[in-house]
Amino acid sequence: MKPIKNNRFFFTALLMIIFSVQMKAGSVAGNDSVHRFFREGAVTIEDQGPYYLVTLDYTKEPDPRKMGEMYGHCILKAEPDYESIVGYYMFEIATLEGLWGKTVPEHLAAIRPQLPSSYNEELAGLATVMKGSWTWTNEELIYCFNLLPDLFRTTQCSAFGCWGEASANGKNVAYRTLDWFGGLFAKELPLIQSVTRIRYSNKTIYLIGALGHLGCITGINVNTGIMAGILDSDVSGTTYDPIGCSSYNFDLRKALEDCSGTGTLAAELTSKSKKYAFSHLILLADKRQTSILENNISGLGTHSSRSLRYDTSQLNPGIKWSHPHIIGAVNCFMLKGQVNNFSEGKHKKINERRWSLMLDKLKSRLVASKNMLTPADIQSIMCSYYGDSPGSLLLNDGDLYNLQTQQMMLYTPAERSLKVFIKPKKGANPANPSPFFYNIPLEP
Repeated sequence: MKPIKNNRFFFTALLMIIFSVQMKAGSVAGNDSVHRFFREGAVTIEDQGPYYLVTLDYTKEPDPRKMGEMYGHCILKAEPDYESIVGYYMFEIATLEGLWGKTVPEHLAAIRPQLPSSYNEELAGLATVMKGSWTWTNEELIYCFNLLPDLFRTTQCSAFGCWGEASANGKNVAYRTLDWFGGLFAKELPLIQSVTRIRYSNKTIYLIGALGHLGCITGINVNTGIMAGILDSDVSGTTYDPIGCSSYNFDLRKALEDCSGTGTLAAELTSKSKKYAFSHLILLADKRQTSILENNISGLGTHSSRSLRYDTSQLNPGIKWSHPHIIGAVNCFMLKGQVNNFSEGKHKKINERRWSLMLDKLKSRLVASKNMLTPADIQSIMCSYYGDSPGSLLLNDGDLYNLQTQQMMLYTPAERSLKVFIKPKKGANPANPSPFFYNIPLEP
């Protein structure tokens, strides 16, 4: 990555001003219904309009490096401007976070050796097809984009689950919101959102994310029915140290592929041998229940832990939860003894406001539905916002559904039923997101 000599604060201020103007001026979202189909060996990409449906078929090509190469060629057929889109997008993130010159490549070099070998081969193959763009070499472009959750803090997400006696159909229903900086003028990430199906001889997984991204931001194992999704949980005052760290979104993909239960999956991600650069949460849902893995890497708190939180878990002082068979999460730890990054630290306001909004809407829906939530009730709760229209998460408005919401998933594991909200390619997120939820068939 070439060094950038201009003043950090000038660039950051300029980008934030442009971003604020765009948020105020954004028009109501449009929809693109164009359907195109591309094939390169064992890889296919179908342009569904709002998103790309990608298939990587390992029953036809077992070599991960060749698979990566095929995927790269197929991406450039489907989106010839892919490298410029991704390169500029990452430049924006690096600029906003003040990561200049060789900083990001140096952090990447510390994490890359710990990638599982087959995934490293996929990315290496993908990189060989690219030329590089903006300030990034071809390898930096692919690896930094795939390791975004390990290199940058770009997310403010939320999650929810309901099952058993609290569920109107008796089944576990999980909901996951991905709030992710999508680029200034919303012209980068929304253009390349994708659902990626990876088919092996004995299992199939789905990754909901972006074209060319092969880590697990949100994923589902069709065979086990398990859903997993990452959420950030920033601890103020901690220092970023990537030396010896693994990529938690690629470790999550591997665990999702290999583990038959959420308990064993969580154990893989909390192993003492696994060091990660950022503390985080992981939503886990199977046909029985939803739980939240609190992966506190900081070591801070009166009883710091890397543990699963359930609906009945004891929580830190000031956090109340009295809803059996229901669980919720914003970007903080809640288990008793964990560091307090809920009502303290730089994300205090936004965590408290989103949690308060979730509780208020939950109580209202429980009263209206006689203490049993339908999937539609859950979607209504998680699509809530304070004003007349969704506000900016970057401005701490505290809306569960907001202008930075890129994707939302409503999933019933027992039925393998998945509905996904995809942020529109054009304009701001609409006040009513319902027309932008799409049924995704989870095929083996």
